[in-house]
Amino acid sequence: MAIHTFTDRNETQTPGTNPAPGKELLDFDIPELQRTLKLAGLLQTSLELESVLQYFSESVQETVPFTGLEYVNNALNFSFNFGKTDRHSCAYRLSIAGDALGEMKFTRNKRFSEGEMEQFENSIYHLVYPLRNAILYQKAVQAAQLDSLTGANNRAAMDRCLERELELAHRHDHPLSLMVVDVDHFKLINDTLGHSAGDAVLKSLTACMKETMRASDMLFRYGGEEFALVLSGTDLDGARQMGERLRAAVAAYPFVYNNKEIDVTVSIGVASLGRRDSANRLFNKADTALYQAKKAGRNQVHSSAEKQGRQS
Repeated sequence: MAIHTFTDRNETQTPGTNPAPGKELLDFDIPELQRTLKLAGLLQTSLELESVLQYFSESVQETVPFTGLEYVNNALNFSFNFGKTDRHSCAYRLSIAGDALGEMKFTRNKRFSEGEMEQFENSIYHLVYPLRNAILYQKAVQAAQLDSLTGANNRAAMDRCLERELELAHRHDHPLSLMVVDVDHFKLINDTLGHSAGDAVLKSLTACMKETMRASDMLFRYGGEEFALVLSGTDLDGARQMGERLRAAVAAYPFVYNNKEIDVTVSIGVASLGRRDSANRLFNKADTALYQAKKAGRNQVHSSAEKQGRQS
C-alpha cells in the first residue's frame, strides 16, 4: 500500500517550476478541464461532509476506475465508505496549512499506475478546501450540541435525537427506552462545598456514566443535575437492568474535590416507548418514574407503570 502526504500545492510549490506562459493551456485536455470544473463546482454546493465526499467519489470514479474509497477523520470520529475494499490500495494523508484533514484510501483489484495516482492528486487538490470547510462546519455543529461543562450532548441535541429514534422505532417496530438520571441532594453539595464542587461532581458523573453505558447508548445533560440516556433497541426490562448497573457504578465511583471524597448517589427513572407515545409522553413517563424513585428514598431505579414498552 502506498501512503502519500497530500498538502495544498500552493504550500509546497518550488519557485521556478511553473510552465512557460501559454504552455499549460496548450497541453490541457479539454474533456479533463470540463471534468475538473464540474468537480470543483459540485464540491462547493454543500457543507455536509458526507455529501462532499459522495460528490468527490462519484466524480473521481469517472476518471480513474476504483472499487472502493475510504475516508477517516479520527478527530471527528467520522468515517465514509464508497464501494467495497479491494486488494491494492493508494492512500493519502490530507492536510492544509498544517491542519490535518484526515486520511483517504482508494482500492481496487490491480495496482494503480503513476498516471492514475497523479490524477487522484489532481482531484484531491480540488477537494481539500471544500473538505476543510465541511470539517469546520461539522465541528461547529458538534460544538453547538455539546454541554460546555460536562462535554455530554445538550438538551437541543437530545430533542433531535429522541425524535429521530422514535421515528425509527415506530417504523421498524423496535424497542426504545429512555432513562432519566438525577443527582441526589445536589443542592446540599452546592450549599456546603460550593458550586465549584458541584461542577466537579457533574463532570465526574459524566465520566462515570460514559464508562458504564454501552456503545449504542446516547447520553445527554438535560439541565442542572439531570441527565438522560436514550437506549436504542432496549425494552423496559433491559432499561431497568441498565439503570441498576448505572446506579451501582455511581455509588461506587470515587468522587473527589480538593482531596475530599464526596458521597454521590443518583435516582433513576426509566420508561419504554408505547405504540402511541410521542417524545414528550415518553419523557414524562420516565420523569414520573424518577419522581417515584426519589419519593421512595433516592438511590433507586423505578420504571414506568407500563409492563412493556410496545404496549398501546
